[in-house]
Amino acid sequence: MTLSRITTRSTRPNVKGSSQEVQPGLEQKLDQMLATLAEANRKAEIAHKAILGLKDEIVEVRRDNARLEGLLASKARSGRREDFDEKAQQESGGQPPREVPAPSRLQMQGERQSQTKPFRVGAAVDGRH
Repeated sequence: MTLSRITTRSTRPNVKGSSQEVQPGLEQKLDQMLATLAEANRKAEIAHKAILGLKDEIVEVRRDNARLEGLLASKARSGRREDFDEKAQQESGGQPPREVPAPSRLQMQGERQSQTKPFRVGAAVDGRH
């Protein structure tokens, strides 16, 4: 952002002397003030860029932390699984866990049919007398 300088000239004469004598001192002070404002603006822009950079770093650190927390949780689950496998192996006398094949679809259908007994209407009527 650039600052523009507006100079106003007084038309009233100064009591001590002419307006021409006072003007160079005021112009110099105005120039100093404008230079100070320009420097403050430059420093504010530098600070703003630094803040934006820090915000980007914060987002990156939070993303990294989330990823690391996920890895730690995964490692903890893996450790618990290994502990469980070790305990199961000790309980089974040092033998590795035995894999049991899954039942076939026909076996599963047979089990379901044997669990359900058909309802007989005639049997209920015969049992009344």
